[in-house]
Amino acid sequence: MGIIGSIRKHSWIAVAVVGVAIVAFIIGDLTKNNRGIPDMGKINGSTITYQRFTELTEEMENNYKRQQGVNQIPADVEYQLRDQVWQTLVGETLTDEQFEKLGLTVSPAELNDMYVGTFIHPYLRQSFTDPKTGEYQTQAIQYYVDNFENLDTMQRMQWVELEKAVKTDRKQQKYSSLISRGMYMPTAIAKQMADLSSKVSNAIAMNVTYQSVADDEITLTEEDYQKYYNKHKAEFRLRDEMRELNYIVYPIVPTQQDLADIQAAVEKTWEEFQQQTPEELIFFVNAESDHSYDSTYRKANEFASPMDSAIMAAGEGSFISPRVVGNEWMMAKVLNVANRPDSLRASAIYIFNDKVGGNITRGDEQAKLLADSVVNIVRSGAMTFEEAVTKYSDDPQKADNNGDMQWQLDGNYGFLNEDIINTPEGGVFVVKHPNEVGYFVVKVTGKTTPHRKYRVATITRTIAASEGTTRNIYNNANRFAGNNRTFAEMTATAQAENLQMRNAMATSMSYSIPGINNARSIVQWAFNEKTNAGDVADQIFEADDMYIVAALKDIYKVGYATLDQIRPNIENQVRIEKKAELLKARIEEAKNAGANLNAIATKMNVTLDTLDSISFNDYFLGKYGMEPKVQSSIVAAEPNTLVGPIQGANGVYMFMVTAKGENPSAPDPAAIRSQKQQSFMQGLRNIQQVLKDHAKVVDQRNKFF
Repeated sequence: MGIIGSIRKHSWIAVAVVGVAIVAFIIGDLTKNNRGIPDMGKINGSTITYQRFTELTEEMENNYKRQQGVNQIPADVEYQLRDQVWQTLVGETLTDEQFEKLGLTVSPAELNDMYVGTFIHPYLRQSFTDPKTGEYQTQAIQYYVDNFENLDTMQRMQWVELEKAVKTDRKQQKYSSLISRGMYMPTAIAKQMADLSSKVSNAIAMNVTYQSVADDEITLTEEDYQKYYNKHKAEFRLRDEMRELNYIVYPIVPTQQDLADIQAAVEKTWEEFQQQTPEELIFFVNAESDHSYDSTYRKANEFASPMDSAIMAAGEGSFISPRVVGNEWMMAKVLNVANRPDSLRASAIYIFNDKVGGNITRGDEQAKLLADSVVNIVRSGAMTFEEAVTKYSDDPQKADNNGDMQWQLDGNYGFLNEDIINTPEGGVFVVKHPNEVGYFVVKVTGKTTPHRKYRVATITRTIAASEGTTRNIYNNANRFAGNNRTFAEMTATAQAENLQMRNAMATSMSYSIPGINNARSIVQWAFNEKTNAGDVADQIFEADDMYIVAALKDIYKVGYATLDQIRPNIENQVRIEKKAELLKARIEEAKNAGANLNAIATKMNVTLDTLDSISFNDYFLGKYGMEPKVQSSIVAAEPNTLVGPIQGANGVYMFMVTAKGENPSAPDPAAIRSQKQQSFMQGLRNIQQVLKDHAKVVDQRNKFF
């Protein structure tokens, strides 16, 4: 009592302390929120908050689920949807800035014209065209416009999104039109190109390939690399910051002992499987199989080989012995064989009871009586099913679907499926909802041609590494990472132990790298501000049934990659440049000595080729492939003049034009201008990228996913 009394005596202190703590918590929380849960990013100073991004992502994911008819989204698709949200935000923000700067708007009169006027927008035409008549429903549009405030929340949201899309697309059209008007090919240039295209040349030529020079005939110096880098530096521009990763993969695969143990367990299960009674069978399958029992009827070709042929050969009630299918052991029993359609169509009248709540007050008995009455009314012909839908159905969407549940694959109608299968087309039946919320009056409106199908109880066992094997593989990876803490150490040990080191370039939002489908955890580690070039990850990554030891080899900043970073990638091209210099010097030496083309070809140990009707418009230079520099030189050269050496893509060339003529298929200036204009229009696709190149985009998504 003394302790309790003491607490009571000084309770005001406790209250004060708690009060101060609460205030501190609130202030701290507000401060934290001001600092923020890290924002997703900024686009030209416009903040993309985590909350906004999440809301848009959830909306897109819900749309995907509705469109695809699924409840779960695969990880890779989920990632793509998130990326799509981000790209849309970037695109909209940047284009909206341009629209505002240029004063591009959509007036009410212009919007009305796209609704009900002369130029109906394609989005609206797609959404408000009667599928039966093909007519655009102007009255439906007008209804939405006039009764917007009376629409339900979902309809208002849909209309606002549609109107926003229409306005944005119209402004985008105006913006693209403005840009395209600034792209123009002058008549004089078109005429010059037409004149060049109107000529053809015949020539005799020689080509000395780069392969004719052995690698040990040249020596690559730092000056050679620097010279090539300076000349081609624009090719090494990086729009996004990147990381170069090296990694070693440890596949999680079963040992021979694992395989033997799995087979022994399969054989034991097989013996027990055959002893099960019909009542026990499904429970046994669910208990023993890696996949739950599936009651769907399927055609034989829908089962993986060799199960398909075994099922076709087996009769109803037959067992199929264990066999390996892909990465699984499989055994099965054919429960039923029947001729069934692939697809079904039905319409339904929903008659709910008071368990659904809302304004439904009828009890279950009343709902059953009403459902039976509706069946009798429809069967007697006193009312069509569609009329009964309008009058009796509690479906809130009945005005839109008229009770039609659309075509569904066999098995996708849930608790209604078997009744629809067993009811002839045009038949009507009533069924109680499994959740006891009412009754469905169903009319079968369509069935496709029936096919032979099988309902099979299948037991599968995945062929996978045991826990002990998995632990050993992890320990090996962990031991390697622990003993090699730098990229240099990792490289040396991998070479000594003959381990394959893989290489990959990744942006901050790369989802996969070669050999690893979901590499997000590796990429996030690589882009962590505490990770430095040369580091080996402390953690062992797991993905796609493998463990991964990863190292960050290098960091590539936005701008231009350094010479050291791209050195391995340009080595072959630098070697070609060096060989070209050597070949040109040898050819020049022969040319300066007064040798003719035949003599030079002989000295270079090559034969002369005849090239006929070479045109400025040709894509290829005969058997030599794409050689635009050589090709244009042949067209421009004067007859009987020795030209070269010219460095090409596949070797060094020298030629002499023997004759010139007219090109009967040369385009006229108007055709050239038209073609160029089409090229300009295709270039409009790059507007977004150009805007991004000149924008300041801070992308912090990798901190979240």
